Amino acid sequence: MSENPILLIVEDDKTQQKVLGLLAEKYGFDVVIANTGAKALVELDSSGVKFDAVLMDIRMPDMDGYECTNSIRTRELVSGRHIPIIAITAYASESYRAKCLAAGADDYLSKPFDAEDFRKILLKWAYNPNKPNLKLLPGSKGEPV
Repeated sequence: MSENPILLIVEDDKTQQKVLGLLAEKYGFDVVIANTGAKALVELDSSGVKFDAVLMDIRMPDMDGYECTNSIRTRELVSGRHIPIIAITAYASESYRAKCLAAGADDYLSKPFDAEDFRKILLKWAYNPNKPNLKLLPGSKGEPV
């Protein structure tokens, strides 16, 4: 991997994987995709990659996003490290947002969303001044400032 910040995208739908991956790359991120919650945990535990954030789909067949997020947070009690988790779901109600946050997500993005909403949430949770990601900054239009 390059020196770019890295996102773990946890999404079972191949089309959504592609959309999220392309948007993340547009804003200067490298991506690793896990198509199940269980595979996400393996990536976090054994890949050796230090992810800058996780984009977590809520509805997945083997382990839903709530369970996966909760498991990540439990593991963090031992590791002492906190990774930002952004829940992504088509359910746009306040009750789903509250449930995502209660499970341990740091934030919530409902589908459909536009590229600017995506950029802002990544800027909020995954901007690391030690890995300057100029494509993510306001007004950059994907070009380095």
